[in-house]
Amino acid sequence: MIILGIDPGTATTGYGLIKIPDDILGRKYDYGIELITYGNINTPKDKPMPLRLLQIHRQLNEIIEKYQPNQIVIEMLFFGANSKTAISVGQARGVVMLSAAKYSLPLQEYSGPQVKLMIAGAGRADKKQVHEGVRKFLGTNGRKRKKLATPKGGHWDDCVDALAIAICHVLKIAAA
Repeated sequence: MIILGIDPGTATTGYGLIKIPDDILGRKYDYGIELITYGNINTPKDKPMPLRLLQIHRQLNEIIEKYQPNQIVIEMLFFGANSKTAISVGQARGVVMLSAAKYSLPLQEYSGPQVKLMIAGAGRADKKQVHEGVRKFLGTNGRKRKKLATPKGGHWDDCVDALAIAICHVLKIAAA
């Protein structure tokens, strides 16, 4: 099964694709998670919002067509102090949902604290702890994966978050 994790945003949408074995149910520690790829969809701030959303949609569709994921996993919207940011993230989430529907892909959502708890062991984990957790789950033979290469577009945090969201879904499936 191929899972596409997405950390939505209008400036940067992070994505990460992982592959898991079909016999994932009931696995305790070795989930057999294979990293396929990760990266960012970046849109210029000087473009009008409709064109930025169209760019996200087109590039996301290219990713879906190229890698043929079986599921999409996305981060839930967090309403913090900045409502303008929440609105733009909500628009990017809508584009992701549109792409999922276009390709008839199941869509699962997790909150940021849920993902942090599953990946790093604490719902208030910082970026470094989440990064370490992602490396742990993508490692082999009980060893953490060495640092991943800087993604195309250079926004590492968005890719890590996207991979963490996808891995969180694997852990939920395995626990079922």
